Amino acid sequence: MGYGEMSNRYKRSRASIRRRKRRNRRMKILGIELVLLILLVGGFWVTKGLKGKEVIAPKKSSPETFEEFVEKKGLTMDAYPAELLELYDRNPEAKEFVWEYPIKKDEEPKIDLGEYKNSDSMPLLMQWDQRWGYHQYSGNVMGLTGCGPTCLSMVTIHLSGDTSKDPKWMADFSTENGYAAEGSGTAWALFSEGGEQLGFDVTEIPLNKTRIAENLKVGNPVVAVMGPGDFTTEGHFIVFVDYEDGKIKVNDPNSKVNSEKLWEFESISSQIKQLWVFRK
Repeated sequence: MGYGEMSNRYKRSRASIRRRKRRNRRMKILGIELVLLILLVGGFWVTKGLKGKEVIAPKKSSPETFEEFVEKKGLTMDAYPAELLELYDRNPEAKEFVWEYPIKKDEEPKIDLGEYKNSDSMPLLMQWDQRWGYHQYSGNVMGLTGCGPTCLSMVTIHLSGDTSKDPKWMADFSTENGYAAEGSGTAWALFSEGGEQLGFDVTEIPLNKTRIAENLKVGNPVVAVMGPGDFTTEGHFIVFVDYEDGKIKVNDPNSKVNSEKLWEFESISSQIKQLWVFRK
């Protein structure tokens, strides 16, 4: 075989390889185009199938109503005292306390307030807390009548660190010492006299913004008797716990919402009926 023939064969071989490569590339391109065509046609038929049909989003479940809860638990509305239903109307914060009254009213749960021992701030306790809210006091459940004992409990735990003096304990202390006014809550003497029995220096102070502010700034809580207005329709005990930015911070045993606010003295002064400063 001559050199010229070998050269021709080599050239033909190279040309054949190039043709195979071009054919392979065309096949790959055709394959990709076929896949894209299938996807396009499939999408068309899916879209066509959905065309004209209403797409319905899943319904959001509505919150359970009081009536639905009562029915689900096999209860009747007769199981709820009218005063509790009025509490729920006035204060939705007490929802769980009111709704579960027939189920839990006879329970005596363990009370452990150890988390507040040696705390720098005063604990915020609710009179309708289920741990003591169903306890009988002054002719009704503490959730309705226990603002006084709950306030004195908050003050006592804060100043003494004695977390055993929970609201239930304080309600019994009030009853045993004659401070529970049957059917009308708590006598003011629970604070002026009962506070001293518990070892505190209790001083009645006049309605004076400066006196209140000075005591709060040095850590002396002030118990206030409130008349109708922002906190009550009749009478109510709350605790002034701090003075921030020229305003008063309160612990309202019936409302977490009220306790999260800062109050202008001028806006609540006309509602204040009595004030006591507590010191160790």
